[in-house]
Amino acid sequence: MSLPTAECILKIKDGDTAAFRELFYTYKDALFCYACKLSRSSELAEEAVQEVFMKVWINRQQLNPDLSIQSYLYTATRHCIFNILKKAALDASLRQAIFYHQPTAANTTDDEIRNAELQRVKTKVLDLLPPQRKLIFCLSRIDGLSHEEIAQKLGISKSTVKDQIVKASRFLKQELHTHHDIIIPMLVLTMGVTTTSH
Repeated sequence: MSLPTAECILKIKDGDTAAFRELFYTYKDALFCYACKLSRSSELAEEAVQEVFMKVWINRQQLNPDLSIQSYLYTATRHCIFNILKKAALDASLRQAIFYHQPTAANTTDDEIRNAELQRVKTKVLDLLPPQRKLIFCLSRIDGLSHEEIAQKLGISKSTVKDQIVKASRFLKQELHTHHDIIIPMLVLTMGVTTTSH
């Protein structure tokens, strides 16, 4: 199949699905291989390629037929993979920092079953945080950034940063408390949160 021409890109901008399919089938395999090399994961590579083409279609009006669509697709795929890997690393680090610093327990079957269930609950609760609140919480607890640094990085006020961290901490404690009281002392110590009444 020949490479899509500027005319093909113009058709895509006009909503031509046949032209979009031509673009997709021309580049999907090459982009998948490229994404696999970057991520070393076929699942992440497939996710990235799908996301890239989805964004191409959604933002098709912004395509420039005078520029190389190939360069655009490879750049978009690279950025997508990096974002996916960054998010995965951030989520893993957050779970590790918050939820796995537990006191050593006796190695009994009951303890193992109990801890396994607690880990399941805590992971589920963590994912309930809104994306921005979770990001702010990560930057504070994982990256160790100050409120001012987070505010500058995200373009928000210091008061907003503080408010989001407090709300995230309270939410996590409250949700976990509904599942098991034993989590609370560990969570408070790990987060460095002081309980206050408002």
